[in-house]
Amino acid sequence: MSIELSDPNAAAISRDTHVSVSLYDSIMSVPQADWTRFIQDNNPLLQPSYLKLLEDTLTGEMEFIYALLRKDNGLIGICYFQVVHFKGTNLTAYFPQDNKGIKNKLLNLTKGLVAKIDIPLLVSGNLFITGEQGVSLLSHFTELEKSYYLSHTIDHILKERKRIKAVLLPDMYEPKGDFDTAFLRNKYQRIYVEADMSMTLPQHWHHFEDYLAAISSKYRVRAKKILSNSQQLTSHELTADELDAQLDRFFELYKSVADKADFNIAKLPKDYYPLQMRQAPDMYKVFGYYLDGKMVGFMTLFILPHKTEVHYCGIDYTINKEHGLYQRMLYDVVKYATEHNLRKLHFGRTAPEVKSTIGAIPHPMYGYLKHRNPIITAIMGLFTGRLKPREYILRSPFK
Repeated sequence: MSIELSDPNAAAISRDTHVSVSLYDSIMSVPQADWTRFIQDNNPLLQPSYLKLLEDTLTGEMEFIYALLRKDNGLIGICYFQVVHFKGTNLTAYFPQDNKGIKNKLLNLTKGLVAKIDIPLLVSGNLFITGEQGVSLLSHFTELEKSYYLSHTIDHILKERKRIKAVLLPDMYEPKGDFDTAFLRNKYQRIYVEADMSMTLPQHWHHFEDYLAAISSKYRVRAKKILSNSQQLTSHELTADELDAQLDRFFELYKSVADKADFNIAKLPKDYYPLQMRQAPDMYKVFGYYLDGKMVGFMTLFILPHKTEVHYCGIDYTINKEHGLYQRMLYDVVKYATEHNLRKLHFGRTAPEVKSTIGAIPHPMYGYLKHRNPIITAIMGLFTGRLKPREYILRSPFK
């Protein structure tokens, strides 16, 4: 199959380029040498061992597609996809609040129709990690070329897998650039999601006190009050065996948070966590929080080469406010980072206002959505531009 390069801005891509795509349903079926050739040290989440763990724990919940791309008989890159059942209720939280008038009655009617959507959805990358697009190509390719090759691979999958009805490219960071070209030309609809909240720690921070010294007196008082209110809480890093013994409670806390998220297409199963800990103990950390001996919260971290991802957390909301549980966990992440020389923290998309109070800043994100049926895609375009994340008051604690 060949890519149609009718875009005059795509002159950098040869018009006689031919790219072939080979698809696989399991990472163990992919020629390992071909796949690992494109795994950079800074992306362990494309390693076969991690991908196989997702397959093993999510069997029946989602499907996986792996693609090898070849040009002129030479391997040029790899792509990773997940297939999930997409429910329209994931979008309804982004509709404007109900108001009076015919226009809003039509909007509410559309909202009701959207809520009934339940279709197989192809997702580029990994739904469980913010910002992962799941594509790795030879380094000399431009962002423009990368977008065309990924778009071409998606088109190939849709021709091969008729049951897939729509495509989602999530977690793209502003500003928009050359990577968007192919998707805009192929009539994908842009959607906006909550910003990724992240924080860069200065090189001279080595202790939590360095962080406290950098924030204003108002937020330093606030931090010390939260730490005081949470004194009854105890916490420690869990082993995989300890997690096994408390897994039911752990998963209950995970669901209490996951069920509150506005946009949550897929959930991890409970056995994923101890298996991930055993597979990569230096990369995956789990911290448990206890009140009177009972687990009331947890925080998990993916420690990657160029960033640390606050992966998932669990909260007992019945004690959260009184004991400042969630904010205590956020401060503990900063403390852990300063003591272990971790300089880039990604806190994810939820609770942006609270995260901003500790110093995280928003990085706007968007994605692309397209239905197999162009008429449905066009209809989607009538409202996707109006779907916006909830607005929050963001704080800045630093002097």
